[in-house]
Amino acid sequence: MTQLILDISSQNYPGFDKFLGDANRELLFVLQQQQAPFVYVWGQKGSGKSHLLRAWVGQAEEGGHQAMYLDAAAGWQPEAFEADYLAIDQVDRLDESSQAELFALFNRNRNQNRGFLLLSAEVAPPQLAIREDLRTRMGYCLVYDVKPLTDQEKIDTLTSMAHARQLGIAPDVFPYLLNHWRRDIDSLLAMLETLEHYSLTVGRRITLPLLRELLKQQETS
Repeated sequence: MTQLILDISSQNYPGFDKFLGDANRELLFVLQQQQAPFVYVWGQKGSGKSHLLRAWVGQAEEGGHQAMYLDAAAGWQPEAFEADYLAIDQVDRLDESSQAELFALFNRNRNQNRGFLLLSAEVAPPQLAIREDLRTRMGYCLVYDVKPLTDQEKIDTLTSMAHARQLGIAPDVFPYLLNHWRRDIDSLLAMLETLEHYSLTVGRRITLPLLRELLKQQETS
């Protein structure tokens, strides 16, 4: 069985604090207090950066702000210049023209003292393969290495995501999933989406027997 990735809007996310464990207290404080207009987060694949960015955008939208999530791999969007809160994921995958747009956005926001920009990548800014003038603009950012969540924090994040999506899930499901599936938060959240879809397909509640059934299908696919 192929794992399904569903299209989830930013409004379906819990608060972005749910994606930052205790080891990321300083980053959480900076984002909550809006102390810096430019923030750059980096970390290994699967560390939950994309979910953090989407949740940050969703929380800004709930606050009545114009906010946008942009996946750099999908190309630049003109609407990005209109967003008060702009999250750009995978900045290491910006093409040349998109890099020029981001450079212009940095300059506009800094000169006009407007907007908040949250960037993410798998590497720290000095390791980015980007144009040099944009790299200097990265120097405006507060930079944070996103630390992994503990096992309990992963369970708390999964529980918060389930609540945000109004899913009724038996309490023994997530501890079992953590011990019988890939342990990075991206894979766990993707499995939650697959589990929701499977539950709707077969018309059954999300319980431990249903999860075991789905995991068995995953093993034989």
